[in-house]
Amino acid sequence: IGKPYYVEFPTMSFFLHFVSDQSLEFIGEKSPHLPKGSAHTVDITSEPLCDELYLVSWQEATGNTVVHLEDFKTHCVHACLTMKNLSFIRQSAPLVEVAAGVPR
Repeated sequence: IGKPYYVEFPTMSFFLHFVSDQSLEFIGEKSPHLPKGSAHTVDITSEPLCDELYLVSWQEATGNTVVHLEDFKTHCVHACLTMKNLSFIRQSAPLVEVAAGVPR
């Protein structure tokens, strides 16, 4: 909670800021569906699975659903997204803590 991260998937990249255990802010850097620099806050469900491994999920205002398996021990995130058009995206990427914080 409170730490900012950067995630660069093959087709999209985001800055993530876990505001609380129930809220996530993300800023799109590269996305086929969101404008660059657009900020979004979503209500999340976060389930601790084991030491530094979490299942995090949310639904965006657009209707897209996102499920992350976030491993803070190995610094990796696995994402499964169902887009509003029902296309399915599965990607993995490094989970990089950003020392300077999330850009505004």
